Amino acid sequence: MEKSKVETEKTILDFLREHGEQYFTCALATCRENQPRNTPVDARNDGLTMYFVSDAGEKLENIKKNPRVCLAVFMPVGKGYMKNARGLQLWGTAHLLTMHSNSDEFKKGAAVIRIDEISRALTGEPLSDAVKATLTIVKVVPERISYFDTTGEKPMKLLWEAPQS
Repeated sequence: MEKSKVETEKTILDFLREHGEQYFTCALATCRENQPRNTPVDARNDGLTMYFVSDAGEKLENIKKNPRVCLAVFMPVGKGYMKNARGLQLWGTAHLLTMHSNSDEFKKGAAVIRIDEISRALTGEPLSDAVKATLTIVKVVPERISYFDTTGEKPMKLLWEAPQS
């Protein structure tokens, strides 16, 4: 039985919620001048949109040149030979947010990522505005998501696509 778009989106959101509470780490693929690059990042979702903090470096330079990215979000497999795997690939457009360039979106991303909560856990204090001013938050807006789950009797693969505007 095929799932409806609403059921597919709910399955993906449930997975992202579970992943965000347990693991955070994803793999970000970027590309520039036909050279792919894959980087681990800790991302959290707001609906199907993903946010993560990025330090300066090649991934940001790649995104500036080519904002089309792919995130692989997955649960650790262990020795299961892909018989116990759940995850997704999310293709979309990355947007770079800073406190100065897009203050409202930066604040929303910081709240989704829980920057102040993470800082409190590490230092006892929320992250200062001076430090926040040095950060770049990457917002990835999905265009297509392929979800897979091989943990049941029958492997499941679902495809979600953004509405055409």
